[in-house]
Amino acid sequence: MITFKSYRQFLTELSANGIHSVSVSKLTESHDSKRALFIKHDVESKVSLALRAAEIEHELGHSATYYFQGPLLLHDQAADLVRNITNLGHEVTYHYDVLDACGGNFFAAVKEFDRYKSVLEAISGQPIKTVCPHGNPIKSRNGWKSNKDFFRSDMVRQRYPNIADIVVDFGRLLPRGLYISDAGFQLRKIENISGNDTSNEAAISDGTPIDWLDMLRVVSKNQGVVLSIHTHRLRDTELALLMLRARLRILRAGYLALKNTPFLKVFISQFYDLTRYL
Repeated sequence: MITFKSYRQFLTELSANGIHSVSVSKLTESHDSKRALFIKHDVESKVSLALRAAEIEHELGHSATYYFQGPLLLHDQAADLVRNITNLGHEVTYHYDVLDACGGNFFAAVKEFDRYKSVLEAISGQPIKTVCPHGNPIKSRNGWKSNKDFFRSDMVRQRYPNIADIVVDFGRLLPRGLYISDAGFQLRKIENISGNDTSNEAAISDGTPIDWLDMLRVVSKNQGVVLSIHTHRLRDTELALLMLRARLRILRAGYLALKNTPFLKVFISQFYDLTRYL
């Protein structure tokens, strides 16, 4: 978690060292791009903050990929904001949540995926080339491990042969690369982004912490880096970040206290989608 000012400073430092990020879709187009920096954003709320990040990136010569959760696109003015991000030269695509939303029913999940895929492509004028699954840290599941199971399905692969999942397919797309994420409100190198969904707790705890101040060295010395940032957690001041962290810690402590009680765990799981607003 960082401020917009810190994010601008980070991108400025990259530019000064001749490093300019490219969209994730480049991984599906050219082997020459696999030494690059790929910045991606999971947008789960506050589309206006995503546009602010996109404007900063564009100003400093960077391109990024914005993965939008489907329901966001139905909000007032969301379509205009998404088009503005597209017009700045960024990739706009889908942060899918379909298995969790459909209770593990693959046929219902396909219908929901098609719905938001069509909406996004109509808004952006771009074909969807890559997607990214959402994690849902408090969701209880029976019969599927996570949303990643959607693109592990042969049926789904056959239906969308031209779409890559940046998480499920990471080892194939960037076999010598790093996946770095601010998921869990701390920047970390994720050790097993493709397979760390044995449990919600495993996904949350996966990774080695990395300091933002060390990111230039990490990007410069590695064979391709995907940097994942949740734009709805960017803030203008350190005080606002501290307040956001405090809210998360309170909610996470409450979840940890309740998750070992089966009835209560199932109850709070019904409200899993509320976590996207943090």
